[in-house]
Amino acid sequence: MERVAEEAGWNQKRYDIRTYTAQNERNRRNGVAGEIPDEYIYIGDKCFLNNGKVHGVTLPAGCRVVGKQAFEGCQFQKAVEFPESLVEIKRRGFAGNRRLRKVVFPHNLEWIGAQCYRECSNLKVAEFEKNSKCKVISEGIFDSCTKLERVCLPEAVKSIEKRAFYRCKELKEINLPNSVTEIGEEAFYFCGIEELELPTNLKIIGDSAFFRCKNLRTVYIPTSVRTIGRWAFHGCSRLERIEIFHDPDEIGPWIINKSCTIVCQKGSRIDAYAQEYGFQTEYVELSEELDG
Repeated sequence: MERVAEEAGWNQKRYDIRTYTAQNERNRRNGVAGEIPDEYIYIGDKCFLNNGKVHGVTLPAGCRVVGKQAFEGCQFQKAVEFPESLVEIKRRGFAGNRRLRKVVFPHNLEWIGAQCYRECSNLKVAEFEKNSKCKVISEGIFDSCTKLERVCLPEAVKSIEKRAFYRCKELKEINLPNSVTEIGEEAFYFCGIEELELPTNLKIIGDSAFFRCKNLRTVYIPTSVRTIGRWAFHGCSRLERIEIFHDPDEIGPWIINKSCTIVCQKGSRIDAYAQEYGFQTEYVELSEELDG
């Protein structure tokens, strides 16, 4: 136990020594604001929080972690180049950066914290490098990025969490890899998505997941889906058809507007659901292969 404690103490000391803090930045007498010396591999929490002097940052070549709110409120005028060593960006790391236009995440990055780019109102492009290790699109990561137009999600992603793309109204298309099994509550609330192809392994569509996506016209629900949350596609005023050829285990109230037609099998639980809520129906007969 003593040895474990000693190792833990040493690791903490090493972490402290190699963490660049707000105090380090204040104590600097030479160099350009935002240029962090190479000996540091951790950027401390709130290190540059609301620092109006920082219009760009050069991360150390061996940087591994960007701390909570490290660059929140900074106004970067060009994209931040992340080193290949980076494995984690913590909660709200770059939130509120209203001049940032593009972000490219390195393939070794495993975790991007909640609300990391929230209210980056001029962000237009977010890309993940090929073979990215990122498996979760965290809660509110691009919340209120109102000019976000293009996102290229990695093939490894399994979960898109609550409000990940909340109010990204310029986001007209999104690739959803077949690895995705869950789309969280309000994940794409009030987005501009025009066409939607849901993943073939998707299991859960959360409450209001696509609420007020007013450009959607047709949606097909894969047979893998077991749960459709309440209001999942409600407020999608142009949505004409939603195709549900199987019976999910759970389906919440008012998943669509009354102007939308549910395409389903006659006599199915989905058919009964449509009758209960007064939705229009269109019936299909499926082959045994498709039905199974």
